Amino acid sequence: MNVEQEAAVAHDAREMAGDTDAWTNLSSFSAHGGKLIFYHGMSDPWFSALDTVGYYERLESADGTGTVANWSRLFLVPGMGHCGGGEAALDRFDMLSAIIDWVEQNRAPERVTATGAAFPGRSRPLCAYPQHAHYRGSGDPESEANFDCQD
Repeated sequence: MNVEQEAAVAHDAREMAGDTDAWTNLSSFSAHGGKLIFYHGMSDPWFSALDTVGYYERLESADGTGTVANWSRLFLVPGMGHCGGGEAALDRFDMLSAIIDWVEQNRAPERVTATGAAFPGRSRPLCAYPQHAHYRGSGDPESEANFDCQD
């Protein structure tokens, strides 16, 4: 295949994808009270977490009102691969309870506690994007209770 053929294939793939602006227009979903939680492993070998961050930021741009955080959250999981696992991952967390609390109790998740087999006894907060976990400097460094979510 030469460069012109590769460019044509790439163009055809974009054409088949359709209007990608429609993918970020979730105004009807949010207007009806929809809530959405994304999570993505930072060590995902198949899809870059930066693609998910980019999509989330395009949601914000498409929204135009700066209110995406009112109905959507993104959680990045350090060390986690594709949907779970990873040698250094805290990949056990409960997003289902987080979204149920948000929908039924109107408590938006700012952090979700993560644990994992890689580090028995360790817990960390997964913080809503763009925040990240920051150790307070005192208390047990193995406990998520001693971490804040900061920009």
